Amino acid sequence: MVAADLRRRRATVAARRASGLAGDPDIDASWQRCEPVVEATRSTAPVDDDSSEIEARWRDSPIRRSGIDIEEQLGRAADASGLIAAVTDEDGRILWTAGSRAMRSRAESVGFLPGGRWDESSAGTNALGLALHTGRAASVFADQHWCDSVRDWVCWSVPITTSDGRRLGVLDLSGTWDAGSPLAPIALSALGRLVEEHLPDDTAGAADTHLMVRLLGERAVTIGGKEIALSPRQVELLAALALEGPCHLDRLRELVYGDSSVSDSTVKAELSHLRHRLGGGLASRPYRLTMPMTVDAAAVRTHLAHGNTAEALRGYTGQLLPDSEAPFAREHRHIIDAAMRRSVLASGSASDLLRFADVHRYDEYILEQAVERSADEPSLQHLALARLEHLRSN
Repeated sequence: MVAADLRRRRATVAARRASGLAGDPDIDASWQRCEPVVEATRSTAPVDDDSSEIEARWRDSPIRRSGIDIEEQLGRAADASGLIAAVTDEDGRILWTAGSRAMRSRAESVGFLPGGRWDESSAGTNALGLALHTGRAASVFADQHWCDSVRDWVCWSVPITTSDGRRLGVLDLSGTWDAGSPLAPIALSALGRLVEEHLPDDTAGAADTHLMVRLLGERAVTIGGKEIALSPRQVELLAALALEGPCHLDRLRELVYGDSSVSDSTVKAELSHLRHRLGGGLASRPYRLTMPMTVDAAAVRTHLAHGNTAEALRGYTGQLLPDSEAPFAREHRHIIDAAMRRSVLASGSASDLLRFADVHRYDEYILEQAVERSADEPSLQHLALARLEHLRSN
């Protein structure tokens, strides 16, 4: 494509932007998604400033670990066309870039650097966010971009997808609008196919990434049925995110550390270790778990909310993280214990009461109620009486 053709194309795209319709269904749909959430005047994409976390995410990325030397190959493609190359994670956050010094400087001024967030809700219509949203290769030219700061750009992106359909991130080549090389999207598509053909084995099968978190009684954390070793503090951070949902750093520190004097770097280091243990299944800004998961404490609370005492008791094998003094743990422990107690007193059988007493051995009133409700079951009443007498004698 000659320069005159590019100038005519840009003029056409600019005129369409002025009319409010791009004439491309994907771009039009993206503009509609972006209009209520992103100001067109936004000058830069938001950038996560935790470089150690970004480096860890890139080190663990299945795209980097595909074994095709993606940094060399994508970097070479960028150099050959005067572009900048980038790879993102599944959330659209850039993990790695390479390109000429001039293009890197221009890119950094708009947040197109490691840590930059280029999903549509963060940076408006762009090829990276569009490819992640649609699951297809995308290109965005000049005024097709939603934000004014990148309307001089052209970007091409291809999503990287596992065999079971999970998106791991995108490969991208970007440059100024007049760098419209037809070779760039061809090279990018070829690299995308090559990465997908050589993804590491640990990306296969969504079932292998299922996170099981057991917090009641004896704690345990498994991924795909395999237990992973976590420190008590890492379990607390994981539990806080699993029970409270996405949290910014200050909130997470408050939930887990309370009034203790703990630096941001200490909390971030623990989260970085946790992310590594989870195989990358922890995102930030805000911090959140990105894996399918089951949490025993959450299941028990759901059963209690629906009045299903028997099912709640099956999962209630002990108090929530009984040794933890983290503020969130104390709160959730109290709520579950109190709700469980009220539930068994309101509608539980003598057997239910005794099961609750297995966890709360010094609750005399629970045992008294078990004795009373087992009047028609002599053997069960004998057991309840024996436990009550033992408690009173000590």
